[in-house]
Amino acid sequence: MSDVGLCLSCFADRPTDQALAATRELGITTIDLPLDSTFRLRPFGRDASREDISALTRTVRDSEIAVACVSNSRDCQLIMGPYGEHTNGVLADDAAAKKAHGYRHAEEAIRVAEALDAPLVRLFFGCPDFGRWLSWPNSVVSWADNIDEFVTSVGPLAELASSVGRTLCIEPHPKQVAYNAQSLMDCLSGLQPHSLGVCFDPANVGALGYDPVDFLRVINTVPVALHAKDLEVWGSAGPPLGKGWVSYGPQAPIRFRSVPWGTLDWRAIFSLLSEEGFHGPVFIEHEDLLTSRTRGVREARTFLSSLINREPEAERWW
Repeated sequence: MSDVGLCLSCFADRPTDQALAATRELGITTIDLPLDSTFRLRPFGRDASREDISALTRTVRDSEIAVACVSNSRDCQLIMGPYGEHTNGVLADDAAAKKAHGYRHAEEAIRVAEALDAPLVRLFFGCPDFGRWLSWPNSVVSWADNIDEFVTSVGPLAELASSVGRTLCIEPHPKQVAYNAQSLMDCLSGLQPHSLGVCFDPANVGALGYDPVDFLRVINTVPVALHAKDLEVWGSAGPPLGKGWVSYGPQAPIRFRSVPWGTLDWRAIFSLLSEEGFHGPVFIEHEDLLTSRTRGVREARTFLSSLINREPEAERWW
């Protein structure tokens, strides 16, 4: 299992060089580099030229920080939508323009990963119709139609990533088609034989009411990367009190905390990952409004590092 790195969205409000410098000050040398157009972190305009990518490559190399993954969680959701006011904060335009925007940014992330020699590309792809969660009388559509659209829409990107030696990562998340175990497995199956992987975020899975350890056992797939943030779930029927609470659909409100300040069983999660032979990077995600980024990341790194098993498995001696 790799050392603990950082998802640089933690410093999305800073220019690239400053975000990388802050990462170095924390003693972290491996990152997931997000290129979302909504981030100040993004070092170029809406569309990156070859010169832009070359300049970014030099900046990263000068920082002596390794990029293990290049990601885009916002622009690429426009590949599949939704295309209404929900996504105008990314691009206020019609559906065709939004979809084209999503594809450009997905292809850009793959090209940047190639330039930086980052093995992983993590993208969100959106969802064409969340109403398919429900069963409607006499309806001719279902969630399976979302799966079919996912395979059709993402297939060319999976092929592009494979052609340049990158692994395309799918992260189970309620803002895209691959949100639960069955949909994730169906999406992975539909995109074979391309180079695909799972970026596993226990907090996103827990936010939907699933046990992360059980989820891993069900999908029977060793993740290629892990996102580490913690979770609290509001247990009352009344409105939540305090900062940071959000709704992830019809489930109870949740808020993300810094590891280990939530309710997730990280020892059980890491024990199973170790048993399954997980060797991918672990990226801290800091989305906790109750503690500073510096303190949250430092404490999370100390805790998570203590769980990584770097020794050979023990032999029975009794």
